[in-house]
Amino acid sequence: MKILLAILTTTISLFAISSEDIRANIKTQNIDGNFTQTKILVGFPNAFKSYGNFSLKESELIWHTLKPINAKVIIGEDGIFEQRGEGLVKIGQNFDKKLFLSIVKLDLDELKKEFDIQILSLQNGWKIDLKPKNILFRQIFSYISVFGDKFVEKIELAEVSGDKTINEFYDIR
Repeated sequence: MKILLAILTTTISLFAISSEDIRANIKTQNIDGNFTQTKILVGFPNAFKSYGNFSLKESELIWHTLKPINAKVIIGEDGIFEQRGEGLVKIGQNFDKKLFLSIVKLDLDELKKEFDIQILSLQNGWKIDLKPKNILFRQIFSYISVFGDKFVEKIELAEVSGDKTINEFYDIR
């Protein structure tokens, strides 16, 4: 009986969080921190890792990779820009900047337009699974999972090809 009660309690807690609960407790604006990005590519025995810092202010994400190479990318409403020397060069014409900012800022209203959303309560926060609705995103992503508590702490992008990108955020302030 105790085992059954433990299972029921755990199952109920998995569904005891809503998007409103997350919105009320998460900070997605005016934050800075560090990241580790792990790319797992089919056919390669080892994952590729990069490290850096990020800054999210209003509608702009600054993504500064420090290792293994130094590169700075700015993603905003005007597009995606790479810093080259003293200037910025627009890149990523086919990249969906609105989607990427919506994931990083956890804009669930915007994400609902393109994804089926499942929210789960975890022991140390929450997990949001995004399953693509439209045919274009279904050709690219199997799923996207976002984990967090007071901040977005991890984003996992699983591609149809079997490749996976995991962004882990830490020292967030």
